[in-house]
Amino acid sequence: MGMMQYSCVFSSTIKNKNINPIKVEESIDIIKTNTGIFSNFRGNSLFYLANLLSNKTNRENEFKSILNIYNKLKENKFTNDSYLPFVAIIIHENQEKMDINTSIEKTKYVYEYMKNHHPWITSSDDYCRAALIAINSKDIDNDLEYIERSYNELNSKGFYKSNNLQSLSHIMALDKHKSEEKLDKVIRIKELLEKQKCKIDGYGYPLIGVLSLIDCDEYQLVNQIKNVSDKLSEVKWFGNWSLGKTNRNMISASIVASAYAEYLNEESNIDSISSNILLEIIIAIEIATMVAIIAASSTASASN
Repeated sequence: MGMMQYSCVFSSTIKNKNINPIKVEESIDIIKTNTGIFSNFRGNSLFYLANLLSNKTNRENEFKSILNIYNKLKENKFTNDSYLPFVAIIIHENQEKMDINTSIEKTKYVYEYMKNHHPWITSSDDYCRAALIAINSKDIDNDLEYIERSYNELNSKGFYKSNNLQSLSHIMALDKHKSEEKLDKVIRIKELLEKQKCKIDGYGYPLIGVLSLIDCDEYQLVNQIKNVSDKLSEVKWFGNWSLGKTNRNMISASIVASAYAEYLNEESNIDSISSNILLEIIIAIEIATMVAIIAASSTASASN
């Protein structure tokens, strides 16, 4: 649960919200009262959701709404695992943009497209990004086609075919101009991060995609990420032995990206409506990344 708590701290930080331990504990009680002992809501999502609910006025009603969405997702044949509560949370938090049933229908459409094109690497860890694309896309079919082009183009530029590359290509659907220049920028940022010994790879690839969508000097951007990571390394529990350098670099990149998000405007390269959407995407990536790391760690421990 430690990795998920890092995500909770990060999420609250970029939203400029404090964490109220008492309200978080009360929210945990609400979740446990309304779910069974083996519920996925008592797993990786517990602390994140409790932290989210702690800032709501009517916490029990908010949770019941999320639980209702979760049950609808199961009825629509979504895999019932630790990722599904996060999909329900994303849909719940975006109800003002799209009604629940439409969000579920479009999320399933996006996911099935991914599954048909990449059957061996598409799984429930792609649900969150499928939901984000479904909710924020203005032209789903066009965006899905561009995701495939991005996947193949980035593969030709040195990225290995993998689930991590697919996750990165999902983020590129948010590029307003959907240009090859933006894909080249992904490569440049990746190389600059490596030169600065601030490498982001594997699960963190989607963050490189987010960074490429921000209109700013990429050298300055990478230097800022490096500075944040170096500063965090001096803080207890963020060092190489506790959090780990790669995870710290991902959090640092997210912090810098979220800071830039506050200054985005309509001329931005991001085909999203506001900086709030970018913040949601950054948080969703961070959460999905943390869950993936936890799952990988659990699998490694079991095999050992």
